[in-house]
Amino acid sequence: MPGETLAPHAPAATPAAAPAIDEAAVAQLTSMGFGENGCKRAILATGGDVEAASNWIFEHMGDADFNDPPAAAAAPAASSSSSATVADEAAVQELVANLGMFTADQVRPVLAHCSNASDRAADWLFSHMDSLDADIAALAFPLDAAASASEGPAPQASLSDGEGVYSLQGFISHIGANTSSGHYVCHVKVASQFVIMNDDKIGLSQKPPLEKGFVYLYKRID
Repeated sequence: MPGETLAPHAPAATPAAAPAIDEAAVAQLTSMGFGENGCKRAILATGGDVEAASNWIFEHMGDADFNDPPAAAAAPAASSSSSATVADEAAVQELVANLGMFTADQVRPVLAHCSNASDRAADWLFSHMDSLDADIAALAFPLDAAASASEGPAPQASLSDGEGVYSLQGFISHIGANTSSGHYVCHVKVASQFVIMNDDKIGLSQKPPLEKGFVYLYKRID
Protein backbone atom coordinates (compact mmCIF):
# COMPACT_ATOMS: atom_id res chain seq x y z
CA MET A 1 0.00 0.00 0.00
CA PRO A 2 1.21 3.55 -0.64
CA GLY A 3 3.03 5.04 2.37
CA GLU A 4 3.62 1.67 4.05
CA THR A 5 7.04 0.12 4.65
CA LEU A 6 7.90 -3.51 5.25
CA ALA A 7 9.04 -4.45 8.72
CA PRO A 8 12.56 -5.90 8.81
CA HIS A 9 12.86 -9.66 9.18
CA ALA A 10 13.85 -10.86 12.64
CA PRO A 11 17.32 -12.43 12.63
CA ALA A 12 17.39 -16.19 12.78
CA ALA A 13 17.88 -17.57 16.24
CA THR A 14 21.35 -18.87 16.90
CA PRO A 15 21.23 -22.46 18.10
CA ALA A 16 22.49 -22.95 21.65
CA ALA A 17 25.93 -24.46 21.90
CA ALA A 18 26.03 -28.05 23.07
CA PRO A 19 27.35 -28.40 26.62
CA ALA A 20 30.98 -29.49 26.89
CA ILE A 21 31.62 -33.01 28.17
CA ASP A 22 34.71 -33.73 30.27
CA GLU A 23 36.27 -36.55 28.24
CA ALA A 24 38.70 -37.42 31.05
CA ALA A 25 35.77 -37.99 33.40
CA VAL A 26 34.02 -40.10 30.75
CA ALA A 27 37.19 -42.20 30.30
CA GLN A 28 37.43 -42.77 34.06
CA LEU A 29 33.82 -43.99 34.18
CA THR A 30 34.11 -46.20 31.09
CA SER A 31 37.23 -47.81 32.59
CA MET A 32 34.94 -49.11 35.34
CA GLY A 33 32.93 -51.07 32.79
CA PHE A 34 30.08 -48.65 31.98
CA GLY A 35 28.93 -47.80 28.43
CA GLU A 36 30.25 -44.58 26.89
CA ASN A 37 26.84 -43.04 26.14
CA GLY A 38 25.60 -43.77 29.65
CA CYS A 39 28.74 -42.18 31.09
CA LYS A 40 28.26 -39.05 28.97
CA ARG A 41 24.64 -38.78 30.08
CA ALA A 42 25.76 -39.10 33.72
CA ILE A 43 28.41 -36.37 33.31
CA LEU A 44 25.86 -34.02 31.73
CA ALA A 45 23.28 -34.76 34.42
CA THR A 46 25.63 -34.15 37.36
CA GLY A 47 27.74 -31.27 36.12
CA GLY A 48 30.98 -33.20 35.60
CA ASP A 49 31.64 -34.58 39.10
CA VAL A 50 32.83 -38.21 38.71
CA GLU A 51 31.56 -39.46 42.08
CA ALA A 52 28.13 -37.92 41.59
CA ALA A 53 28.10 -39.25 38.02
CA SER A 54 28.85 -42.81 39.19
CA ASN A 55 26.03 -42.53 41.72
CA TRP A 56 23.73 -41.33 38.93
CA ILE A 57 24.75 -44.33 36.80
CA PHE A 58 23.72 -46.84 39.47
CA GLU A 59 20.38 -45.08 39.85
CA HIS A 60 19.65 -44.94 36.09
CA MET A 61 21.51 -47.88 34.49
CA GLY A 62 18.20 -49.75 34.26
CA ASP A 63 16.56 -46.97 32.20
CA ALA A 64 15.55 -47.98 28.69
CA ASP A 65 17.44 -45.04 27.17
CA PHE A 66 20.55 -45.36 29.38
CA ASN A 67 22.86 -46.28 26.47
CA ASP A 68 21.25 -43.91 23.96
CA PRO A 69 23.35 -40.94 22.75
CA PRO A 70 22.95 -38.05 25.19
CA ALA A 71 20.42 -35.38 24.21
CA ALA A 72 22.80 -32.43 24.38
CA ALA A 73 20.10 -29.83 23.87
CA ALA A 74 18.07 -31.09 26.83
CA ALA A 75 20.96 -31.74 29.20
CA PRO A 76 22.15 -29.14 31.71
CA ALA A 77 25.45 -27.50 30.89
CA ALA A 78 28.35 -28.48 33.14
CA SER A 79 29.23 -25.78 35.60
CA SER A 80 32.70 -24.88 36.80
CA SER A 81 34.17 -23.41 39.94
CA SER A 82 34.82 -20.18 38.05
CA SER A 83 31.11 -19.70 37.28
CA ALA A 84 29.57 -16.38 38.22
CA THR A 85 26.33 -18.06 39.34
CA VAL A 86 24.98 -16.71 42.64
CA ALA A 87 23.18 -19.15 44.91
CA ASP A 88 19.42 -18.71 45.22
CA GLU A 89 18.88 -18.04 48.95
CA ALA A 90 15.41 -19.61 48.90
CA ALA A 91 16.89 -22.80 47.44
CA VAL A 92 19.70 -22.67 50.02
CA GLN A 93 17.26 -22.55 52.93
CA GLU A 94 15.10 -25.26 51.36
CA LEU A 95 18.08 -27.63 51.02
CA VAL A 96 19.25 -26.92 54.57
CA ALA A 97 15.76 -27.74 55.88
CA ASN A 98 15.23 -30.81 53.69
CA LEU A 99 18.66 -32.41 54.14
CA GLY A 100 18.96 -31.54 57.83
CA MET A 101 22.72 -32.16 58.09
CA PHE A 102 24.38 -29.27 56.25
CA THR A 103 24.68 -25.59 57.13
CA ALA A 104 23.74 -22.72 54.85
CA ASP A 105 27.43 -21.82 54.52
CA GLN A 106 28.13 -25.32 53.21
CA VAL A 107 25.16 -25.46 50.87
CA ARG A 108 25.55 -21.97 49.35
CA PRO A 109 28.80 -22.46 47.34
CA VAL A 110 27.75 -25.95 46.24
CA LEU A 111 24.39 -24.71 44.97
CA ALA A 112 26.15 -21.92 43.04
CA HIS A 113 28.60 -24.49 41.61
CA CYS A 114 25.63 -26.59 40.44
CA SER A 115 23.87 -23.62 38.78
CA ASN A 116 21.12 -23.65 41.45
CA ALA A 117 20.07 -27.21 40.60
CA SER A 118 19.01 -28.54 44.00
CA ASP A 119 19.16 -32.24 43.04
CA ARG A 120 22.69 -31.91 41.69
CA ALA A 121 23.76 -29.94 44.77
CA ALA A 122 22.40 -32.66 47.06
CA ASP A 123 24.26 -35.34 45.07
CA TRP A 124 27.47 -33.28 45.29
CA LEU A 125 27.16 -32.84 49.06
CA PHE A 126 26.60 -36.52 49.77
CA SER A 127 29.36 -37.53 47.34
CA HIS A 128 31.93 -35.38 49.21
CA MET A 129 31.06 -36.31 52.79
CA ASP A 130 34.55 -37.67 53.54
CA SER A 131 36.26 -34.32 52.80
CA LEU A 132 33.34 -31.93 52.70
CA ASP A 133 34.86 -28.76 54.14
CA ALA A 134 38.07 -29.06 52.10
CA ASP A 135 36.15 -29.69 48.86
CA ILE A 136 33.80 -26.77 49.53
CA ALA A 137 36.83 -24.55 50.20
CA ALA A 138 38.26 -25.64 46.85
CA LEU A 139 35.02 -24.50 45.18
CA ALA A 140 35.14 -21.10 46.87
CA PHE A 141 38.91 -20.56 46.52
CA PRO A 142 40.11 -22.64 43.54
CA LEU A 143 43.39 -20.74 43.17
CA ASP A 144 44.36 -21.38 46.81
CA ALA A 145 43.55 -25.08 46.40
CA ALA A 146 45.66 -25.30 43.24
CA ALA A 147 48.59 -23.56 44.94
CA SER A 148 48.37 -25.93 47.90
CA ALA A 149 48.35 -28.96 45.61
CA SER A 150 51.39 -27.66 43.69
CA GLU A 151 53.51 -27.61 46.85
CA GLY A 152 53.83 -31.39 46.70
CA PRO A 153 54.19 -33.90 49.52
CA ALA A 154 56.37 -33.18 52.53
CA PRO A 155 59.80 -34.88 52.55
CA GLN A 156 59.80 -38.22 54.35
CA ALA A 157 62.34 -39.47 56.85
CA SER A 158 64.57 -42.29 55.64
CA LEU A 159 63.85 -45.80 56.91
CA SER A 160 66.35 -47.63 59.08
CA ASP A 161 66.37 -50.69 56.78
CA GLY A 162 66.77 -48.84 53.50
CA GLU A 163 64.83 -46.48 51.30
CA GLY A 164 61.75 -48.69 51.31
CA VAL A 165 60.73 -48.72 47.64
CA TYR A 166 57.32 -50.21 47.04
CA SER A 167 55.30 -51.03 43.94
CA LEU A 168 51.50 -50.84 43.88
CA GLN A 169 50.08 -54.27 43.06
CA GLY A 170 46.35 -53.59 43.43
CA PHE A 171 43.65 -51.59 45.14
CA ILE A 172 39.92 -51.60 45.86
CA SER A 173 37.85 -48.55 44.98
CA HIS A 174 34.27 -47.60 45.79
CA ILE A 175 31.64 -46.14 43.49
CA GLY A 176 28.79 -44.32 45.20
CA ALA A 177 27.82 -41.59 47.62
CA ASN A 178 28.97 -43.33 50.82
CA THR A 179 30.10 -46.69 52.19
CA SER A 180 26.54 -47.86 52.89
CA SER A 181 25.56 -47.66 49.23
CA GLY A 182 27.17 -48.07 45.84
CA HIS A 183 29.61 -50.71 44.66
CA TYR A 184 33.21 -51.88 45.21
CA VAL A 185 35.54 -52.91 42.38
CA CYS A 186 39.06 -54.35 42.42
CA HIS A 187 42.03 -53.24 40.30
CA VAL A 188 44.98 -55.64 39.99
CA LYS A 189 48.27 -54.98 38.18
CA VAL A 190 49.10 -57.63 35.60
CA ALA A 191 52.56 -57.09 34.11
CA SER A 192 52.61 -53.29 33.73
CA GLN A 193 48.86 -52.66 33.33
CA PHE A 194 45.87 -52.64 35.66
CA VAL A 195 42.93 -54.97 35.17
CA ILE A 196 39.53 -54.06 36.65
CA MET A 197 37.41 -56.81 38.22
CA ASN A 198 33.77 -55.78 38.54
CA ASP A 199 31.78 -58.84 39.68
CA ASP A 200 31.86 -61.14 36.64
CA LYS A 201 33.24 -58.42 34.35
CA ILE A 202 37.02 -58.32 33.84
CA GLY A 203 38.77 -55.96 31.49
CA LEU A 204 41.74 -53.67 30.96
CA SER A 205 41.55 -50.47 33.05
CA GLN A 206 42.70 -47.68 30.74
CA LYS A 207 42.77 -45.04 33.49
CA PRO A 208 42.59 -46.64 36.95
CA PRO A 209 41.19 -44.26 39.61
CA LEU A 210 44.26 -44.44 41.86
CA GLU A 211 43.09 -41.57 44.06
CA LYS A 212 39.75 -43.29 44.83
CA GLY A 213 41.11 -46.39 46.55
CA PHE A 214 39.92 -47.58 49.97
CA VAL A 215 42.50 -50.39 50.31
CA TYR A 216 45.91 -50.47 48.58
CA LEU A 217 48.25 -53.47 48.26
CA TYR A 218 51.98 -52.80 47.85
CA LYS A 219 55.00 -55.07 47.33
CA ARG A 220 58.43 -53.99 48.50
CA ILE A 221 60.85 -54.22 45.59
CA ASP A 222 64.20 -53.14 47.09
